[in-house]
Amino acid sequence: MVVWGEKARRNNGRLDGGDRIVKAVVSLPNRFYQILRTGVDPPLGGGRTRVAMGAKTYTIGDLARLTGQPVRRIRFYSDKGLLPPALRSASNYRFYTDEDVAKLDLIHALREAGVSLDTIERLLARRLSLSDVLQTRLDVLEAEIAAMQRMAAVLRATLRVPNPADSDLRRIWTMSNLSNQQMTVRIERFIDRIAAGTTLDSEWRRQVLEMSLPELPDAPTVEQLSAWDELAGLLSDPSFEHEVHEGTKAFWTDNLDAAAYKVASTKAYAAALKGIVDGLSPQSVQAQAVAREWLEGSARALGRKPDCAFREWHFTQYDRNAGRLGRYRELVIILHGDTPIAADRKAWAWLNDAMKNLQLSD
Repeated sequence: MVVWGEKARRNNGRLDGGDRIVKAVVSLPNRFYQILRTGVDPPLGGGRTRVAMGAKTYTIGDLARLTGQPVRRIRFYSDKGLLPPALRSASNYRFYTDEDVAKLDLIHALREAGVSLDTIERLLARRLSLSDVLQTRLDVLEAEIAAMQRMAAVLRATLRVPNPADSDLRRIWTMSNLSNQQMTVRIERFIDRIAAGTTLDSEWRRQVLEMSLPELPDAPTVEQLSAWDELAGLLSDPSFEHEVHEGTKAFWTDNLDAAAYKVASTKAYAAALKGIVDGLSPQSVQAQAVAREWLEGSARALGRKPDCAFREWHFTQYDRNAGRLGRYRELVIILHGDTPIAADRKAWAWLNDAMKNLQLSD
């Protein structure tokens, strides 16, 4: 067993940092055990009048040299009841033991971690466990770190704005504090409004909501914070809402077979990706066949004829999806921590170009 006083003397009166940490971790739990076993001594935060026979004692100056703590700080801890002396001499001098060295190191470590004196006092009085104290402090530190990271992201996002003004900083900061729950409520209301007057049923509404829901991470990147701000702007833009509502009305009609449309679009998308990989031109015979199958399959699902008017409807839908609605989807992808897939845009552009060359009846 290491005798801390002896080891300190071998190191010119001071313990090295590693020894002090080990002693703080090991000696104090042993002290708890001894108190619980014997029931003789009062709680660690209280006064003490007994010292084991032969135990090494230290003056407050000795304690300062052993631990590297200023005498004034040790006296402050002592007066606060965190580090009462093991005994006092007839001249009222304070004397401490090796246990006090360990306790002082623990107090110092906790103070360096930002733990309050009141919390330390409750720990030493055995009203709190060390694990509770450390976990609480860790939770606070992680929350503070997340807040600072978010503020740093806000500043970086604001600096991306050319010649940023006060209003830019206020807007981005306000949006960064918009909770995921608040954003969910906004999107639910947005979907309710764009679905008004359509046949969008509850099940498909749920699926649309799941695909549309973003989530701002606790420690967002600059890109995610910018996406969050842009997304909130889109949701509050009446023209965007009108645009999406018109597109929803045109798609969700009484004639729609949503399941059949999903099958047709999935097949067409896969065929378009393969055509791009194979190096097929949208004007090729194979591309024309894929485009015709897509046009006819989607027409059946929507109860339409695969004519020029329906093709024009497809072009309008493509423009919407390539525009702000497509941007909305990209923002959601960014917030999920992914990169917008360029292949998606290329596949639908390839398919759209292939449809332009189809020979159709009026």
